[in-house]
Parts: sequence; structure tokens; C-alpha cells
Amino acid sequence: MTREHTMERRMAGFFLTMLFSVATAATAATDADLTREVEKRLADKEVVGFNVSVQTKAAEVTLRGEVPSLWHREWAMEEAWKTDDVVSVVSYLTIRDAESTPDMARNVAQAITGYGYYTVFDYVTAEIQDSVVTLRGVVTHTPDKPSDLREQVSKVPGVKGVVVDLEVLSPSSGDWQIRRVLARNIYGVATFERYLGVNPGIHIIVRNGHVTLRGAVLTHGDRLQVESAARRTFGVIKVHNELKTKEDLEKEATLLETNSKVATAD
Repeated sequence: MTREHTMERRMAGFFLTMLFSVATAATAATDADLTREVEKRLADKEVVGFNVSVQTKAAEVTLRGEVPSLWHREWAMEEAWKTDDVVSVVSYLTIRDAESTPDMARNVAQAITGYGYYTVFDYVTAEIQDSVVTLRGVVTHTPDKPSDLREQVSKVPGVKGVVVDLEVLSPSSGDWQIRRVLARNIYGVATFERYLGVNPGIHIIVRNGHVTLRGAVLTHGDRLQVESAARRTFGVIKVHNELKTKEDLEKEATLLETNSKVATAD
């Protein structure tokens, strides 16, 4: 090998080394920039209990720390994904436990009833197990109530998962006519005005002319009066009265408390 060839090989190796060093430095700088950008995005949301650290390697962002709810964890991941040049996001974020299950249950109920489009024509219940909330029931078709309710509930502190099992009623014009007339027939009576805005109150579920009454009233007499109003409404094919009275609810509460004490004793 000539001296000229040897020099050429040495120079080529030198330039490759330089290029590799520059590329490595550029990658490191980019990772640092990405970390700062993600941190800046997350800092825009000032939330008590939101404690997230950000690490970046080869444009892969890793999030660690603790957040108050499922919604905050999903939001943090989404903000990281939105950052330009991020190729993947890994989350080790944990969700802080709720103060107690009863507190969580109350907050979930408020999240449902406080939803702006939740009406007397919808009926949603929530079951909580291991901090995972399952939503069941029926809702009218517009807007996208299953997605909206999931988001509302996911913001409740301590909620770690939300399962949506909601039936969306068809947008039948005939059913809407029954809903409007029946609501007027029920809530237009002075006796039943007291149930407006009350949880659970009286809910009117209309499905292809079949009416299901759900919720709660104070007395058995009110229960029968509501059913009678539904049966007299034009277009109603059949009425299923699932309304509970105050006495029914008290019996259920007593039974639940008794079962809870038995389980604790075991």
C-alpha cells in the first residue's frame, strides 16, 4: 500500500469520527430541547398533585411521577406526543389514590349529573371497583355523550380507569315527540316540580314508543301518578315503571350496610 493510500484512509477515518461526534452532540442537544419543550407544555397545567419528570433519549420521551386522575395522565401523554420531533412516549405515571371510595363515588355522581347535556331523558349509573368506574345506562344520541361522560368521570381524583357501557338511543322523531309531551305532562304538574334538578329524580327513557321510568320519588302515590301520566301520553306503546320510592331506597341502604358489616366480620 502506498503512502498516499495510507494517508487517505487515515483522513477518511478522521472525518468519520468527526461526523459521528457531531451527530452524537446534535442528538444530545435535540433530546435536551425536547425535554425542555415537553416540560414547558406540562407546566402550562397548574394542578395540585401533578408531579411529573421528563426524560428524553433518541427522541423517545419517558414520563415518571404521580398525577391526580386518569385524565391528567392521558393529558400529559398527549402533550408529550404533540411535541414536534418526538417519536414515542413511554409512561410510568401513577395515579394518586382517592381519599376514600365514598368520596370518589360522590365525586363521580357529581361529574355525571353536572354534565351540561345530562337530562331527564338520560339515565346513567356508576359502579366502582378497584378505582375503575364502569358507566352503564342509556343516553340520547347527541352530542357524543359516552365520550363526554368518560372525560368528565376521568377527571375525578383517584379514578384509574373508566369503562363505558352506555346504550345510545336512536334519533327517532316519534320518540322525541313522546319525550317532550311526557316531560310536560309530568313536570307540568305542581306536585312533581320538586323532582326537577334532583338526583336521581324522574328519568324518562323512550325507546321506539316504549317508555321506561327510572329514578326515585318520595311516595308510592307519586310513583303511580307518574306511571299514569306516561300511559295517557299519545304514542306510548308500553310503560315499564322502575321508579323507586324513598322507602325502597332506605331498605336498600340498610341491606347494603348489613352486608358490609357481615363481610367485615368475616
